[in-house]
Amino acid sequence: MAQKIELIRQALSAAESSLKLARQLLSDIERSDGGNRQKTTDLPGVTGVFDGQNMITEKGESFPVPENYASKSILVVGDTLKLVQQGKEKRFKQIEHVKRHKTSGILTKKDGKWAAVTSEGSYKLLSASVDHYNGEVGDEILVQIPANNLQSTWAAVENVVKKKESKPLVKEDKQVEEKKKEDKPTKTASGEGSKAKTESKIEAKEEKEEKEVKEKEPTKSTLGETEVTEKEVKEKEAVKDSIGEADITVKEEVKAKDAAPQTEEEEELA
Repeated sequence: MAQKIELIRQALSAAESSLKLARQLLSDIERSDGGNRQKTTDLPGVTGVFDGQNMITEKGESFPVPENYASKSILVVGDTLKLVQQGKEKRFKQIEHVKRHKTSGILTKKDGKWAAVTSEGSYKLLSASVDHYNGEVGDEILVQIPANNLQSTWAAVENVVKKKESKPLVKEDKQVEEKKKEDKPTKTASGEGSKAKTESKIEAKEEKEEKEVKEKEPTKSTLGETEVTEKEVKEKEAVKDSIGEADITVKEEVKAKDAAPQTEEEEELA
């Protein structure tokens, strides 16, 4: 749909350009008629030369030319104009025009003002001319400049062709999409490799911790055995002490008996 609208706009622009050219040719034919030309020149008014924005008289007087009139008439620097009185209004009439040189370029802006960049040079443009074609920066533009003065500062706009951006964008999008698809497996493989490395590090860490635990277990066992041995030694010493105390008690009892006086029965037995 957007492409169709763009084509319609281009067709309308081309049609408008053709109408302007037809009007200009008709005007040229009318000016070539001696009677009509005499009538125009005989009209009272001020004559001057168009400089791109104003009409400059031989005396150096400057009269601003309406942009709409200059745009519709495709006035070029060097064209001869006449400011005549028609009723209560003053109007400009084109009575002579210089030879044109047509060229194409790119529409741009310089210091906020419209300009055309061509192979011949850079030219200022009337805002009304660009706005008439809904021109935008980057559009292709067809302009007219004086053939005997290619270094002129100003150019007249004949047509503006909108820049074509839909097709290149589609191609670019497809290329980007294909590139993403190609890069996707690589990224996945890279992610899997990173994941495998992480898992390997975790496993190595677990193995190391398990080894350290195993190395610590014999130490605990040895400590346990040592504690048991010490306990047994203490128990044995306690038993020995008990036995020693028992022997001492028996010996003391025997001594006591020996020291005690014998009874009559014991004496008789003795």
